[in-house]
Amino acid sequence: MITIPALSGVVLAGWDPVHAPLLLFWWVGYFAFQAGALWLKSRRKPRYLPPLRAYALAALPFGLATVLLQPSLALWAPVFAPLVAVAVWAAIARRERGLLNDTATVLAAALMVAVTFSAAAPWDDPRWPWVWVVTAVEFAYFWGTIPHVKALIRERDNPAYRRFSATYHALGAVAVASGAALDAFADTPLGGWFLAAVWVGLAIRAAWMPAWQRRTGPLRPMVIGLVEVAFSLLVAWALLG
Repeated sequence: MITIPALSGVVLAGWDPVHAPLLLFWWVGYFAFQAGALWLKSRRKPRYLPPLRAYALAALPFGLATVLLQPSLALWAPVFAPLVAVAVWAAIARRERGLLNDTATVLAAALMVAVTFSAAAPWDDPRWPWVWVVTAVEFAYFWGTIPHVKALIRERDNPAYRRFSATYHALGAVAVASGAALDAFADTPLGGWFLAAVWVGLAIRAAWMPAWQRRTGPLRPMVIGLVEVAFSLLVAWALLG
Protein backbone atom coordinates (compact mmCIF):
# COMPACT_ATOMS: atom_id res chain seq x y z
CA MET A 1 0.00 0.00 0.00
CA ILE A 2 2.84 2.42 0.68
CA THR A 3 4.64 1.36 -2.49
CA ILE A 4 2.24 0.79 -5.38
CA PRO A 5 0.40 4.16 -5.39
CA ALA A 6 3.65 6.10 -5.03
CA LEU A 7 5.26 4.19 -7.88
CA SER A 8 2.08 4.49 -9.97
CA GLY A 9 2.48 8.25 -10.03
CA VAL A 10 6.10 7.85 -11.09
CA VAL A 11 5.05 5.59 -13.97
CA LEU A 12 2.34 8.01 -15.06
CA ALA A 13 4.60 11.06 -14.97
CA GLY A 14 7.87 9.51 -16.05
CA TRP A 15 10.97 9.35 -13.90
CA ASP A 16 12.39 12.63 -12.61
CA PRO A 17 15.40 13.10 -10.27
CA VAL A 18 13.10 14.54 -7.59
CA HIS A 19 11.38 11.18 -7.33
CA ALA A 20 14.41 9.64 -5.59
CA PRO A 21 14.33 11.84 -2.44
CA LEU A 22 10.55 12.04 -2.55
CA LEU A 23 10.09 8.27 -2.46
CA LEU A 24 12.73 7.88 0.24
CA PHE A 25 11.09 10.62 2.30
CA TRP A 26 7.72 8.90 1.95
CA TRP A 27 8.98 5.45 2.86
CA VAL A 28 11.31 6.42 5.70
CA GLY A 29 8.75 8.95 6.89
CA TYR A 30 6.14 6.20 7.04
CA PHE A 31 8.35 4.21 9.40
CA ALA A 32 8.90 7.36 11.46
CA PHE A 33 5.16 7.86 11.65
CA GLN A 34 4.56 4.28 12.74
CA ALA A 35 7.23 4.62 15.41
CA GLY A 36 5.61 7.87 16.52
CA ALA A 37 2.20 6.24 16.73
CA LEU A 38 3.62 3.48 18.91
CA TRP A 39 5.28 6.08 21.14
CA LEU A 40 2.00 7.99 21.54
CA LYS A 41 0.05 4.79 22.15
CA SER A 42 2.49 3.86 24.94
CA ARG A 43 1.78 7.18 26.66
CA ARG A 44 5.18 8.44 25.53
CA LYS A 45 7.29 5.85 27.27
CA PRO A 46 11.01 6.62 26.83
CA ARG A 47 11.91 3.24 25.38
CA TYR A 48 9.81 3.92 22.29
CA LEU A 49 11.45 7.28 21.56
CA PRO A 50 14.79 6.12 19.99
CA PRO A 51 13.16 4.49 16.91
CA LEU A 52 11.04 7.59 16.36
CA ARG A 53 14.08 9.83 16.64
CA ALA A 54 16.16 7.64 14.34
CA TYR A 55 13.55 7.42 11.57
CA ALA A 56 12.65 11.11 11.83
CA LEU A 57 16.29 12.17 11.53
CA ALA A 58 16.75 9.78 8.62
CA ALA A 59 13.70 11.18 6.79
CA LEU A 60 14.58 14.84 7.33
CA PRO A 61 17.32 15.21 4.69
CA PHE A 62 15.16 13.48 2.08
CA GLY A 63 12.29 15.85 2.86
CA LEU A 64 14.55 18.90 2.59
CA ALA A 65 16.03 17.66 -0.69
CA THR A 66 12.54 17.08 -2.09
CA VAL A 67 11.35 20.60 -1.30
CA LEU A 68 14.56 22.14 -2.63
CA LEU A 69 14.24 20.27 -5.91
CA GLN A 70 10.48 20.85 -6.29
CA PRO A 71 9.13 23.55 -3.92
CA SER A 72 5.57 23.15 -5.23
CA LEU A 73 5.33 19.78 -3.48
CA ALA A 74 4.97 21.68 -0.21
CA LEU A 75 1.44 22.51 -1.38
CA TRP A 76 0.47 18.93 -0.48
CA ALA A 77 1.18 19.53 3.22
CA PRO A 78 -2.28 21.00 3.99
CA VAL A 79 -3.90 18.04 2.24
CA PHE A 80 -2.07 15.49 4.36
CA ALA A 81 -2.29 17.46 7.63
CA PRO A 82 -5.88 16.36 8.50
CA LEU A 83 -5.01 12.73 7.74
CA VAL A 84 -1.97 12.92 10.02
CA ALA A 85 -4.14 14.56 12.70
CA VAL A 86 -6.61 11.67 12.53
CA ALA A 87 -3.79 9.16 12.94
CA VAL A 88 -2.28 11.06 15.86
CA TRP A 89 -5.65 11.20 17.59
CA ALA A 90 -6.19 7.48 16.97
CA ALA A 91 -2.80 6.65 18.46
CA ILE A 92 -3.41 8.77 21.56
CA ALA A 93 -6.90 7.32 21.97
CA ARG A 94 -5.58 3.81 21.23
CA ARG A 95 -8.05 3.45 18.39
CA GLU A 96 -5.47 2.93 15.66
CA ARG A 97 -7.35 -0.14 14.41
CA GLY A 98 -10.58 1.81 13.97
CA LEU A 99 -12.19 2.37 10.59
CA LEU A 100 -11.56 6.13 10.66
CA ASN A 101 -7.83 5.71 11.12
CA ASP A 102 -7.65 2.91 8.56
CA THR A 103 -9.46 5.08 6.03
CA ALA A 104 -7.15 8.04 6.67
CA THR A 105 -4.10 5.82 6.20
CA VAL A 106 -5.38 4.34 2.94
CA LEU A 107 -6.35 7.77 1.63
CA ALA A 108 -2.88 9.15 2.40
CA ALA A 109 -1.27 6.22 0.59
CA ALA A 110 -3.57 6.54 -2.44
CA LEU A 111 -2.93 10.27 -2.73
CA MET A 112 0.71 9.49 -3.35
CA VAL A 113 -0.32 8.70 -6.93
CA ALA A 114 -1.07 12.38 -7.38
CA VAL A 115 1.89 13.56 -5.30
CA THR A 116 4.54 11.67 -7.23
CA PHE A 117 2.85 12.60 -10.52
CA SER A 118 2.85 16.30 -9.58
CA ALA A 119 6.56 16.10 -8.79
CA ALA A 120 7.33 15.78 -12.49
CA ALA A 121 4.23 17.14 -14.24
CA PRO A 122 2.67 20.63 -14.25
CA TRP A 123 -0.72 21.30 -12.72
CA ASP A 124 -2.20 21.95 -16.17
CA ASP A 125 -1.04 18.62 -17.56
CA PRO A 126 -3.91 17.05 -19.57
CA ARG A 127 -3.24 13.67 -17.93
CA TRP A 128 -4.53 14.82 -14.53
CA PRO A 129 -8.07 13.39 -15.00
CA TRP A 130 -6.59 9.93 -15.57
CA VAL A 131 -4.30 10.38 -12.56
CA TRP A 132 -7.35 10.94 -10.37
CA VAL A 133 -9.04 7.87 -11.85
CA VAL A 134 -5.99 5.77 -10.95
CA THR A 135 -5.96 7.33 -7.49
CA ALA A 136 -9.64 6.52 -6.97
CA VAL A 137 -9.38 2.92 -8.19
CA GLU A 138 -6.30 2.19 -6.08
CA PHE A 139 -7.97 3.77 -3.06
CA ALA A 140 -11.04 1.63 -3.67
CA TYR A 141 -8.93 -1.52 -3.83
CA PHE A 142 -6.80 -0.81 -0.77
CA TRP A 143 -9.79 0.38 1.26
CA GLY A 144 -11.53 -2.87 0.40
CA THR A 145 -8.72 -4.81 2.05
CA ILE A 146 -9.83 -3.35 5.40
CA PRO A 147 -13.14 -5.25 5.72
CA HIS A 148 -11.71 -8.23 3.84
CA VAL A 149 -8.78 -8.76 6.19
CA LYS A 150 -10.90 -8.03 9.25
CA ALA A 151 -13.38 -10.66 8.05
CA LEU A 152 -10.53 -13.15 7.91
CA ILE A 153 -8.75 -12.31 11.16
CA ARG A 154 -10.07 -10.00 13.87
CA GLU A 155 -13.74 -10.26 12.87
CA ARG A 156 -13.80 -13.76 11.41
CA ASP A 157 -16.64 -14.72 13.76
CA ASN A 158 -18.69 -11.69 12.74
CA PRO A 159 -20.88 -12.51 9.69
CA ALA A 160 -21.62 -8.82 9.15
CA TYR A 161 -18.03 -8.19 8.09
CA ARG A 162 -18.12 -11.09 5.64
CA ARG A 163 -21.33 -9.84 4.09
CA PHE A 164 -20.11 -6.25 3.89
CA SER A 165 -16.80 -7.23 2.32
CA ALA A 166 -18.46 -9.48 -0.26
CA THR A 167 -21.06 -6.82 -1.12
CA TYR A 168 -18.49 -4.04 -1.38
CA HIS A 169 -16.31 -5.97 -3.80
CA ALA A 170 -19.27 -7.18 -5.86
CA LEU A 171 -20.46 -3.59 -6.26
CA GLY A 172 -16.90 -2.56 -7.13
CA ALA A 173 -16.78 -5.20 -9.84
CA VAL A 174 -20.07 -3.91 -11.28
CA ALA A 175 -18.81 -0.32 -11.18
CA VAL A 176 -15.53 -1.15 -12.92
CA ALA A 177 -17.26 -3.29 -15.55
CA SER A 178 -19.68 -0.43 -16.20
CA GLY A 179 -16.73 1.92 -16.57
CA ALA A 180 -15.10 -0.44 -19.04
CA ALA A 181 -18.34 -0.61 -21.04
CA LEU A 182 -18.37 3.20 -21.16
CA ASP A 183 -14.71 3.33 -22.28
CA ALA A 184 -13.62 4.97 -19.03
CA PHE A 185 -10.52 2.75 -19.07
CA ALA A 186 -9.95 2.76 -22.82
CA ASP A 187 -6.16 3.09 -22.61
CA THR A 188 -5.67 0.20 -20.18
CA PRO A 189 -5.07 -3.47 -21.13
CA LEU A 190 -8.08 -4.88 -23.01
CA GLY A 191 -9.84 -1.53 -22.79
CA GLY A 192 -10.51 -1.88 -19.09
CA TRP A 193 -11.90 -5.39 -19.24
CA PHE A 194 -8.75 -6.79 -17.67
CA LEU A 195 -9.31 -4.42 -14.74
CA ALA A 196 -12.93 -5.57 -14.58
CA ALA A 197 -11.76 -9.20 -14.51
CA VAL A 198 -9.41 -8.38 -11.64
CA TRP A 199 -12.28 -6.87 -9.69
CA VAL A 200 -14.39 -9.94 -10.34
CA GLY A 201 -11.49 -11.90 -8.88
CA LEU A 202 -11.50 -9.57 -5.86
CA ALA A 203 -15.21 -10.18 -5.39
CA ILE A 204 -14.72 -13.95 -5.61
CA ARG A 205 -11.85 -13.90 -3.09
CA ALA A 206 -13.93 -11.71 -0.71
CA ALA A 207 -16.73 -14.27 -0.73
CA TRP A 208 -14.71 -17.47 -1.02
CA MET A 209 -11.84 -16.99 1.43
CA PRO A 210 -14.01 -16.48 4.55
CA ALA A 211 -16.19 -19.43 3.51
CA TRP A 212 -13.14 -21.63 2.97
CA GLN A 213 -11.71 -20.55 6.29
CA ARG A 214 -14.88 -21.52 8.14
CA ARG A 215 -14.56 -25.04 6.76
CA THR A 216 -10.82 -25.60 7.11
CA GLY A 217 -9.77 -23.34 10.00
CA PRO A 218 -8.09 -19.91 10.14
CA LEU A 219 -5.86 -19.00 7.23
CA ARG A 220 -2.32 -17.98 8.05
CA PRO A 221 -1.69 -14.22 7.87
CA MET A 222 1.14 -14.86 5.40
CA VAL A 223 -1.28 -16.57 3.02
CA ILE A 224 -3.73 -13.67 3.30
CA GLY A 225 -0.92 -11.20 2.74
CA LEU A 226 0.49 -12.96 -0.31
CA VAL A 227 -2.95 -13.06 -1.92
CA GLU A 228 -3.25 -9.30 -1.44
CA VAL A 229 0.24 -8.69 -2.82
CA ALA A 230 -0.78 -10.58 -5.96
CA PHE A 231 -4.04 -8.67 -6.33
CA SER A 232 -2.40 -5.30 -5.69
CA LEU A 233 0.08 -5.99 -8.49
CA LEU A 234 -2.76 -7.06 -10.77
CA VAL A 235 -4.69 -3.87 -10.04
CA ALA A 236 -1.60 -1.80 -10.79
CA TRP A 237 -0.90 -3.68 -14.01
CA ALA A 238 -4.53 -3.38 -15.10
CA LEU A 239 -4.32 0.40 -14.71
CA LEU A 240 -0.78 1.08 -15.93
CA GLY A 241 0.22 -1.84 -18.13
